[in-house]
Amino acid sequence: MKYYMEKDGEVMKENKKYNCIFDFDPGADDSVALTLSLYDEVLDIKLITTVCGNLSVDKVTRNALHLLEKFKRTDIPLAMGAKKAMYRMNPDATFIHQNEGMGGYIPPKTVQTKPIEKNAIEAMYEVIKKYQKDIIIFALGPHTNLGYLITRHPDVVGMINHIYCEGCAPYGLKSEGKWVEYISFNVSSDPEAFKIVLDSGIPITIIPSRMGRELANFTEEEVEYIKTINDVGRFINEIYSGYWEHNYPDRRIATNDTCACMIMRYPKIFKTKKAFFDVDTDKQPGKTIITFSRKGNVNFAYKVNKKKMHQIFYDSIKKLGNFKFY
Repeated sequence: MKYYMEKDGEVMKENKKYNCIFDFDPGADDSVALTLSLYDEVLDIKLITTVCGNLSVDKVTRNALHLLEKFKRTDIPLAMGAKKAMYRMNPDATFIHQNEGMGGYIPPKTVQTKPIEKNAIEAMYEVIKKYQKDIIIFALGPHTNLGYLITRHPDVVGMINHIYCEGCAPYGLKSEGKWVEYISFNVSSDPEAFKIVLDSGIPITIIPSRMGRELANFTEEEVEYIKTINDVGRFINEIYSGYWEHNYPDRRIATNDTCACMIMRYPKIFKTKKAFFDVDTDKQPGKTIITFSRKGNVNFAYKVNKKKMHQIFYDSIKKLGNFKFY
């Protein structure tokens, strides 16, 4: 078997494609994460599923379909998922993603492409059975679809190779109107579903909220540079122009969901350690309880080479230089 060497030193099999499912709620950063993944030479996206989270499932589905149309990937099937959390009404995040969900970019009200007839849970089950033990899931929103999937089809537990997700805030900001310590939007939106995923035993890697906001964020100057790369960079800049993080003294853009994809693709630029994870579903719904242990049930990312991560991000945009939007 031949191998090639990635820039970051990670050795991967030549011509190896990784079958994957994107389960998400776009969302500004979700939209950027998918944009940079649609033509990734290593990722073979078999299915996209949407879930209520940042906005209603109708709006996030529209946003996902618009991205597929904009980047000419309507060959990827998209299935609509849960309209609400499993056992509670979940909030939305228009306060940061804006009313249409894509930050400063305003998508069209309607799209031509339609979701497939199967709902997200049954569509995921079908794909996972077809590629069992050779399928990964990027869970970039609340885990509602996955919670229902595992509950209705428990046999998927042994079929999923790995889940990569953004969630939890073990080093969150200290109250006073800022991010509540230990809480993250994706987890607190549906903590019961997150607990089902944690307890399932499926291998999981978690990017904490702090990673995207404080360790791998973009500065205002870096966001301006992104605009100069090409039309795709300008498109991403337009999204970011309405997605500035709250409660920081500077203007910054979080990269939580993008990191959740990059850690699978470029693991050597991140540092992880094992931890036991649990989540409170009662007194402080969404609070993650974390105990670091070599025998833990989660790979927890705690550090990233920011310079390399940003360079990979810029290079990924450059690879999409054939798209002309403006």
